[in-house]
Amino acid sequence: MQADVRKILTETYQVSDVGEVLCPANRPVQDGSTFSCTVKVGGVGKTVTITVTGNDGRYEVGAPG
Repeated sequence: MQADVRKILTETYQVSDVGEVLCPANRPVQDGSTFSCTVKVGGVGKTVTITVTGNDGRYEVGAPG
């Protein structure tokens, strides 16, 4: 998931200098559930919200805040 989050931030949100992405392990994959990942952008810690959009593992990545 971390590699996918990095790719979405870089390609969809046009965020440059995306470094380490840390997401919690073993999160439930239930439609509508959310959790946060920590992302290093230019060496500064940011938070992105992950929203599960189905019971088949699909999810959306929010913009870093």
